[in-house]
Amino acid sequence: MAKNLKESNNQPLFLIMMACVLLCLAFQFGFDKLPEMTEAAIAGTASVLFSAVLVMLANLIPQDIKHKLVFTRFSNEMPACRIHKHAQKDCRINYQLAMSKWPEVFDDKISDAERNTLWYHQIYKLVDSNQAILQSHQGFLLYRDAFAGLVMISLCVVAWHFFGDHALLGPFKSSVFYTLGGFIILSMMAARSAGKRFVTNAVAAAL
Repeated sequence: MAKNLKESNNQPLFLIMMACVLLCLAFQFGFDKLPEMTEAAIAGTASVLFSAVLVMLANLIPQDIKHKLVFTRFSNEMPACRIHKHAQKDCRINYQLAMSKWPEVFDDKISDAERNTLWYHQIYKLVDSNQAILQSHQGFLLYRDAFAGLVMISLCVVAWHFFGDHALLGPFKSSVFYTLGGFIILSMMAARSAGKRFVTNAVAAAL
């Protein structure tokens, strides 16, 4: 199921990353060149190949590393590890009812890792085919992968900045790095928000 969701995300993932790349190019070479660059980016075989490269970049980072980077935690990074805290802040969830229905999941004494496992088996698996849950899961995967892809693009830009041939592209302007940093922060925030919404949506749907 997750594989199908990821595959359906390929086009919007490409568009998010392409928007960042085009904006960086506009800052580097001038916004008067943006229409030409946009037309070239969406034309023919080059577009297909570039799309494949960007999606590949987004998938180079292993899934568990993506999660650690997005949530900036070395362990127990998944939002379901803290579902007992997220659920209390969600006005759709009757927390007392949730506690009575899944006492193990909402027990303060269990470890975060165990809570994540219990949430997955006792709550998520009950509603994993629910359309709202599928959409929230897909949204989380999209922003998570966009974040990972933008990190990889940034690493490539930094590597070229220090080791590439400046005669070809010139030294990168500071606005390029600001743009990449802005996109990375926004995609991280979006992924975090979508991840929390995904796990709380599952609780709300299963109640």
